Amino acid sequence: MSKLRTSLLVALPLAAAGFLWFGRDTQSASAARTTLAAPVVLVAPGRVEPERAPVALAFEGGGRIAEISVDEGDTVTAGQVVARLDDRLARARVAAAKATVAAAEANYSMLRHGARREDLDAAKAEVEAARTQADHRAAEQARSERLGAVGAVASSSVDADSAAARVAAATANAASARYQALAKGTRAEQVLAAAAQLDASKAELAAAEVALDQTILRAPQNGIVLRRFGEVGTLVTTVNPTTIVTIANLAHLEIRAEIDEADVAAIQVGETAYATADAFGAKQFPVKIARITRELGRKTLRDDDPRARVDTRVLEVIARFDGASGNQLPLGLRMYVHVAR
Repeated sequence: MSKLRTSLLVALPLAAAGFLWFGRDTQSASAARTTLAAPVVLVAPGRVEPERAPVALAFEGGGRIAEISVDEGDTVTAGQVVARLDDRLARARVAAAKATVAAAEANYSMLRHGARREDLDAAKAEVEAARTQADHRAAEQARSERLGAVGAVASSSVDADSAAARVAAATANAASARYQALAKGTRAEQVLAAAAQLDASKAELAAAEVALDQTILRAPQNGIVLRRFGEVGTLVTTVNPTTIVTIANLAHLEIRAEIDEADVAAIQVGETAYATADAFGAKQFPVKIARITRELGRKTLRDDDPRARVDTRVLEVIARFDGASGNQLPLGLRMYVHVAR
């Protein structure tokens, strides 16, 4: 074999080996650069919850439940009646209080306006009649005394006529006093007392109406009935208030996620991210970091990974769904918020 051929046989394998070696190094460097350039994603576990905490509704007063008009899953609006207590006694108290107010208003109005012209005329006529009767009795007394002085009548008759004359005079004086009082009008103290009585009766009516209103349970906001606990016929008391229903506004849902203490610097308000849930596979729900709490706390969400630490401190962040994609998710669903570092 010639030397040239021998050299070619040796050189060709060496060249091929060198090409493969350097090619592998180039691919490794390229893969390394790709690995370094790939963004690192922070994954934080969380649960779905409403923007505002659910409200537990209970009656302010005691009584027996007469009606519950909603059930779990029903949609309610602010002010809608969800339950009622037996209100027969409360309605009777309101009716009695209204009657008391009407009587107090009539008395106050009468005292404030004073006597009517008809009342004054009647009182004046009573005075005239009483004085006429007194004059007649006085004349009878004088005649009886003259006859008694000459022995024409018995002394007992004289005494009777004298007593009748004094009674008639007193009656005339009383009638005159009543007329003068009516003519001067009602005393200011009486008007003030009547006004105070009217205010007290109105306050009693207001208290009775509040007690009647407390027999009605209304929804404080728009929302969905999450749970129903009470039943018709149940006796509720104010000592241990019984929750009848719980309501939550599910129009805006969010995720309360826990960020490990070591990763708190990587989270900022307004940062876009996405959330996933095991129940929805690879589906991604767009979210945005809306709030970040200011206090570290203990971890409450447990991962299925047995290697995950449970003694670490975490910071809670609130991720709000971007759009309506997450509004139909059930409350309490475990999700994972993915944020690029």
